[in-house]
Amino acid sequence: MLRNWGFWLIVSQFSLVFCNQKGSFKERLDFTPLPKNNLLASFNFEIKSDTVNWYDTSSTYSHYTVFPKSLGPILEDTKTRELHLRFSQGWWDSELWGSLPQNGSQSGGTGVEVWAVIEADNKTEAEGEWIHLVNSLSGLFCASLNFIDNVITTNPVYSLQPTSNFINKFPTEGDLFLFRSALPREPVCTENLTPFLDLLPSKGKNGLSSLLNGHKVYDSQWNSMSIDVETNCDDELNCHYDLKQNIHMIVNTKRVLSKLRDPLPVPTPGNELRCDRTKKHDAYYCFPLVDSTDIKIDMREIFGNIINGENTVTTEKSRVCAHTVPEVWKVLAKVNDYDSVFAYSEVKEPCYEISGTDTLNIELKTDRSDITLPLKEPPLVVSRSLTGYSQDSGGLRIDFRNPSDSEEVNFVYYQSTPWYMKTYLHTLKMTLTNNTSGESFVIPITDRSIVSYLPEFYYEPMVDRVRPSHLELKLVLPPNFSMRLAYKFDKLMLKYAEYPPDANHGFEIEPAIVTVVDKFNKVIYEARTTPALLTLPTPDFSMPYNVIILTSTVMALAFGGIFNLIVKRVVTEEQAEYYYQQNSPKLRLRRLIARISAKFQKKKAD
Repeated sequence: MLRNWGFWLIVSQFSLVFCNQKGSFKERLDFTPLPKNNLLASFNFEIKSDTVNWYDTSSTYSHYTVFPKSLGPILEDTKTRELHLRFSQGWWDSELWGSLPQNGSQSGGTGVEVWAVIEADNKTEAEGEWIHLVNSLSGLFCASLNFIDNVITTNPVYSLQPTSNFINKFPTEGDLFLFRSALPREPVCTENLTPFLDLLPSKGKNGLSSLLNGHKVYDSQWNSMSIDVETNCDDELNCHYDLKQNIHMIVNTKRVLSKLRDPLPVPTPGNELRCDRTKKHDAYYCFPLVDSTDIKIDMREIFGNIINGENTVTTEKSRVCAHTVPEVWKVLAKVNDYDSVFAYSEVKEPCYEISGTDTLNIELKTDRSDITLPLKEPPLVVSRSLTGYSQDSGGLRIDFRNPSDSEEVNFVYYQSTPWYMKTYLHTLKMTLTNNTSGESFVIPITDRSIVSYLPEFYYEPMVDRVRPSHLELKLVLPPNFSMRLAYKFDKLMLKYAEYPPDANHGFEIEPAIVTVVDKFNKVIYEARTTPALLTLPTPDFSMPYNVIILTSTVMALAFGGIFNLIVKRVVTEEQAEYYYQQNSPKLRLRRLIARISAKFQKKKAD
């Protein structure tokens, strides 16, 4: 009886401790069919930590429930109050896919991008903590973040501002510093996805994360993986970490399904070609039609897996939602091989709540895949390109377009260029074009009228091998207008060891950031440009090899001749013949036989 009483006491104490924890975990998956048989899949995971106290040194340990233990100590040791990390691959086609998911707040530029808010007493101490942070994240996420240093780090002034509310509520002991850096050359692969899944309580074994397969995710047209950690406090100054992990990906369903049928790329059989019957078509001619609009999208085929039951640690039911046109699209949820039509939620979105350990597979069917929800047009379209073809100088051109006919756009343009691009800001010129009438006019930066379109800017010039160029422009673009910014730069010479292994490939320039704000200076949209590929004066790296080979050959010839003169003796031909006759093999053999015979004869005589 006492044993049973002790058992229930332990259980009750454990339940009390568990109920006192404030950590929580939520997950959601959204599917959105897009034109031309594309599919947008968005995985959203939210984790809330227990209460944290940075300045409490009385406790020698920290308790973790659902917040990842591998990430918490890094944030505490480096005094990081806010962290944002992006792993992106591909290019977002806004004309075909519309606005970025979540208005671009969870998307990054090509490669790896990281920025953080660090608390420190001075900037020198903060820089040390920043280097410590990126080195720790490099090991955690299997990325080359350890190559980040002050040479490629900037401190944004207008862009990427902190979003945590602790800044206005919690009194910090030190100052806050914002650091940002990017690695556009970094390849994103499955080695980065595995640590991402390890941060989740389910570790990718069940719940929505069981759908994430590295080979499928990185075979998509475009994908972006984000990790955001914010520090938020309530009115009683109880602070906690909010961790948001997101993966957005664009999948071309026709391409994925064709690869499943034919893993090896082979020509389409003639009987499967869809030819335009109004034009000439036979065994040699075929004018192909557009892709068929009759399609079935099965999650097992798209992701190579199904949802392996409910996540047991979620505080809310895991939801899978499909954003389609209900009159055209049919959405089915296969629970243990049984079909059931999606039920509409209160927000009139077809969603399904996962419960229990039953497996779940989602299937979308339609015979009119060209009918999708209307695309949301981005408030600003931007593109960037390099100009010039010289080996010692070049230029940069940035084009903006306001698609709205009635509202002007206020935005911030952020750009960081490496030290070997020596920017001349006085060459900056702005060209405004009316998209309706086609009229355009040029405003140089020295003209005071440019203030109407460029009210503020921040510029920090580069220092050779110390820091990059840092440019931020606050711009205003009238409705239905286009703007072009252009300026020149010089290409500086690099040292021999500063070139990468594939120097003739060029140098990637990290994407620029465009942040659209409203009249209250609140961020409403973010976008990145594509990276630029800069060619610098590159030496012929085969010349050292040629010099080494030629020098070695000359040294070998010289050494051989000198060695022969030192070791060997020069004699006449007659002397050589005489020496040969005296030391010929036959003569030596005769002498040896004669000696042996003499010894035997001497023994017989004795």
